[in-house]
Amino acid sequence: MWPWEHLAVGYLLYSLVVRATGRSRPRGPDVLAVGLGSQFPDLVDKPLGWGTTLLPSGTSLAHSLLFAVPVATLVVLVAARYRRSSIGIAFAVAYLAHIPSDVVYPLVLGDELRLGFVLWPLIPADPMPPTNVFARVGHLFTDFLAVVSTQAGLRFLFLEAFLLGVTLLVWHADGLPGLELVRPTPTDR
Repeated sequence: MWPWEHLAVGYLLYSLVVRATGRSRPRGPDVLAVGLGSQFPDLVDKPLGWGTTLLPSGTSLAHSLLFAVPVATLVVLVAARYRRSSIGIAFAVAYLAHIPSDVVYPLVLGDELRLGFVLWPLIPADPMPPTNVFARVGHLFTDFLAVVSTQAGLRFLFLEAFLLGVTLLVWHADGLPGLELVRPTPTDR
């Protein structure tokens, strides 16, 4: 998945968790944690799996539940220790949403189901030779453009537009949390 898709899925799920626990809406710091959590597996695995031989692929260590569950649990516990539980939960929800999103994504594009990375290293990853990370992203984007020019790709674009549109509507209904962290307040002038 692309970063904006992971962010959308993470935000929607966290907003749902907030509502299910009786709070009215996510707060700004929570949204930042969602942003970091939703990107965390790729921030770890892509540079280390594509640009080096430290990891076998761009979906291995941080995409494995054997790593993700303990890390998410640790973040929740540390955040609770500092009385910032909602930030830890926001990170954990978005991080753990990333993994099944990467499982489902190839199916949406008409590819086969990929589950092996979910239990890496118990299920070995297909090793990739190191490459330039930016060149790899460019190659993936070119492949993506080729796919979206097909009939299946157009259906995918519709689904993506729907996902992003719903996310924007929910974020707006939540009061645009996070925006206050970058928007100057009257006292900042």
